[in-house]
Amino acid sequence: MEQLRVFQERLLLARRRRGMSQAALATQTALFTTDISKYECGRSLPTLPRVIRLADALAVSTDYLLGRCDAD
Repeated sequence: MEQLRVFQERLLLARRRRGMSQAALATQTALFTTDISKYECGRSLPTLPRVIRLADALAVSTDYLLGRCDAD
């Protein structure tokens, strides 16, 4: 599924650009480290409220994470 691949790649890239570990992102978004890992490995997609929390924590737009635009 293309949508899943785009999301996982952009989440990983945005997290690395911010210099954050999976654990730090999980803490900042009130998620589990295993959730972040599943999203980045493409084993799961987050709910919309979680996408919003991830985007806010990474200072990117939800559209960027979801592949609807190229600018973060």
